[in-house]
Amino acid sequence: MTLLRITIRWLDDRYHGLLDRDGPPEWPPSPYRLFQALVAGAARAGKLDKLTQPLHWLELQTPPIIITPPSKPGQIITRFVPNNDGDKKPDRQDRLTGKTFRPTIMLEAPEVHYLWECDAQSRQAEDVMEAARCLICLGWGIDMAYADASLITEEDIGKIAGIRWIPKPDTWRDEGMLRVNRQGSLNDLRYAHQSALNRIDHGKTLKIVEKPHVFKHVFYASPERPLGRPCIFFVLRDGEGEFFPYPQAKLIHIAGMMRCAAIKAMQDYPPRGINDPKSWVDTFVAGHRNGNNEHKQFSYVPLPSIGHEHADCDIRRVMIVAPFGEDANLDHLAEQLDGRQLQCEGRGAAPRLQRQRGDGVTKQYTEKSATWATVTPIILPGHDDHKPAKTRKLLETALRQSGIEQPCEFTWSAVPNFKNCLSAYKHDRQGRPIGYFRPDHLAGLTAVHARITFTHPVAGPIIIGAGRHCGLGTLAAWDTQ
Repeated sequence: MTLLRITIRWLDDRYHGLLDRDGPPEWPPSPYRLFQALVAGAARAGKLDKLTQPLHWLELQTPPIIITPPSKPGQIITRFVPNNDGDKKPDRQDRLTGKTFRPTIMLEAPEVHYLWECDAQSRQAEDVMEAARCLICLGWGIDMAYADASLITEEDIGKIAGIRWIPKPDTWRDEGMLRVNRQGSLNDLRYAHQSALNRIDHGKTLKIVEKPHVFKHVFYASPERPLGRPCIFFVLRDGEGEFFPYPQAKLIHIAGMMRCAAIKAMQDYPPRGINDPKSWVDTFVAGHRNGNNEHKQFSYVPLPSIGHEHADCDIRRVMIVAPFGEDANLDHLAEQLDGRQLQCEGRGAAPRLQRQRGDGVTKQYTEKSATWATVTPIILPGHDDHKPAKTRKLLETALRQSGIEQPCEFTWSAVPNFKNCLSAYKHDRQGRPIGYFRPDHLAGLTAVHARITFTHPVAGPIIIGAGRHCGLGTLAAWDTQ
C-alpha cells in the first residue's frame, strides 16, 4: 500500500489553532485547516489555477491518519491588539480589543504528519506535493511553518515517531470532532476569499464577509483521546419536572422499564436501513440471542448518583450503551425515547424520560481514567466455588466479554468502593436479603466489587459481567475520587 505523507514543521513549539473563535484548542490540527493552508499557500505563490485539479482530488480523499508529538495545553493569555474594524478612533491605543491565546505546546520535535492512501502512480498526488511546498503557516498567522510531502509505504509508517490519531467516520462524540474537507471545500474557500476582497464598495454599506462552511466533522481517536462506547443519557423526572429518585437496590426494575420502552419505540418506528426490523428489535433492542457468537445489543444501565460526599446513590439517571459503530441507531432511539413515560409493572408511579447531554454525575462513568472501580457489583459469568484462582479467571473472562483487551491489574471484595453503595452480598448474617435485586437467571451467581487499574487510561463507559446489560457491573473512574 502506498501513502501520501504531508509533513508540517513549525518554527516554534506552539500551535494556536482553536476549534472556534473562543476555543477550545484544536489538537491535532484538523485536516481541513491543513487544506485551507495548502490553498492559501498555492494562491500566494500564484499557482492556485495550476493546482486546482490536485486540490480537488485531495478534497475527495478519505480522512487521513495524523501522527503528532506529545503535547500539553499552554498558559492561557489575553493580549490586547488594535481592532481594525474601529475606524472612528484614529488612535490605535483607544480601540484595543482583547484576544485570548490558548496555545498547545508540542513536547518533542514540532512536526505533524498526515497520511492518505493513494495510488503510487497518481499524478494528482505528485502535484499535491508541489502545493505542500507552498505552505507558509498552519494555525494562526503567527504559527509559521513549512511543509514537505512524499510517497511512502505501509512499512514506513512504523518508523514515524509520535502519537497516532485514527479517524472514526461513524462515531460522534461531544469532544474530539475535527473538521475534514469534502467535495466542494475548494470552491467554498475561493468564494469566501472573494467575498473578503469585495467587502468594500465605495459609497455603499460594508458587505458581510462569508465564512467557509463546506466541511464535515470526523471523530479522531488516539491514546490521548481513547474512544469509549457510544452512549446516551436520560434523567428521570416526576410529574412536576423534578428528579424522580429510585432506590438503587431495585435498579434492574428501571432497566426493565427502559428495555420495554425501547422495544415499543423501535417496533413503532425502527431506524432506516434495517433489513429485518422485527429480527433487529428482537436481538439488538430486546437482547434475545439468536445463536450468533457476535451477538450485539443495547445495554440499559441505571446510574447511581455518585461523585459528591453527600451523594445517596439513588437512581436519577439512566444510560443506554451501544456497540461501536452504532451511533446513528443509538441517536435514533434517543429521539424516540425523549419525553416518554415509563410503564411500571405494579401500581407505583413511574418516571418520565428527559434526555440529557451529561453532567457531573454522568462524567464519573464516561471520562478517561487509568483506574476504575465498581459502583454496582460484577456478576461473575460462572461459579467461582469461593476459590480466588477461579474468581480471577472469571473476572478476566468478564473483561474479554466486554471487549476489554488491555493489560490490567485488579483486586476484588464484597465491600463497596463508593460511599452509600450496596455490598455484593445477597444476604446478611441473619439470612435476610440485602444488596441489589437480581434477575432470576443471575440469582445463583457470585457477585464481587472490584477495582481495576489499566496500563494506559481507558475511556468509559465500562460495564462488565453477566449483568452488564441491566446495570450490574457498572464502573466509575477512580482517579478523580
